[in-house]
Amino acid sequence: MTNQIEKKHIRVNGVGITCYCAGDGNDTIVLLHGAGVDSAMLSWAEVIPLLSSRYQVVAPDLPGYGASDLIDGEYSLSFYTETAKGIIEAFGERPVILAGLSLGGGIGLNMALTYPELIKVLVPVDAWGLFDKLPWHRLTYWYIRSKLNDNIYAWTNKFPSIIRFSLKYSLFGDKSKVSDALVAEVIKAMLEPGAGQPFISFQRSEITPTGFTTDLFGRLEEINVPTLLIHGTLDKAVPVKGAILAGKRIPDCEIYLMKGCKHWPQKEHPEEFANALQGYLDRKFLY
Repeated sequence: MTNQIEKKHIRVNGVGITCYCAGDGNDTIVLLHGAGVDSAMLSWAEVIPLLSSRYQVVAPDLPGYGASDLIDGEYSLSFYTETAKGIIEAFGERPVILAGLSLGGGIGLNMALTYPELIKVLVPVDAWGLFDKLPWHRLTYWYIRSKLNDNIYAWTNKFPSIIRFSLKYSLFGDKSKVSDALVAEVIKAMLEPGAGQPFISFQRSEITPTGFTTDLFGRLEEINVPTLLIHGTLDKAVPVKGAILAGKRIPDCEIYLMKGCKHWPQKEHPEEFANALQGYLDRKFLY
């Protein structure tokens, strides 16, 4: 076994996907990152070595992010769901432990509803889909279609202080975790060609004037795979009340709350995240 991270390139439905892989355990954990400014290594670099001593770990850059291909079409939830299906099948057809942050969590929920046979355990982390509307939903619907949203990366990436404030306000409860190196890494991602467009496309595809194109929240009772919901208690983007309500709706579900964390709990406290996941798997399957 090894925790050295290896980069692998695969193709899924004609799209080039870069995956970061480590470990050779009997079970596979697939880690899906979030939207906006994100990638496999931004979200999961600290977690991969903690899990790879016991599992095969695969963390892909989703299309439009990191080192994976951009596409000309719509970055819809159904597109990402088919991509996730192809990634899982590329690494063997046995069911996987599927963990997803934010957008990745929404993909995981949709995978559990669409292709449950591919999932051994579902782990949504501060996930998209744990709500029937966004806070200020109508205003958000207007904003995502505005020129302001189209140009927000180009305007803000010139000001590290704004990036630092955003990370502290939205993603980290412990402000000391927002280092100069992390700010520089986020700015670098924002400067990549096409940065921001996949998330804008996803938002415009999924957010309607009154709700969402894909109703995940209304179908949570249909999820029939074991589920561990992990959530930061101080998350502003996806308030914790959504996770608590989802935990009551999903039939076979446990909730682990990461106290004091916001929307990036696995990056803020990677050891706690890994221990929570491994502890759940040990209890569930008597490893």
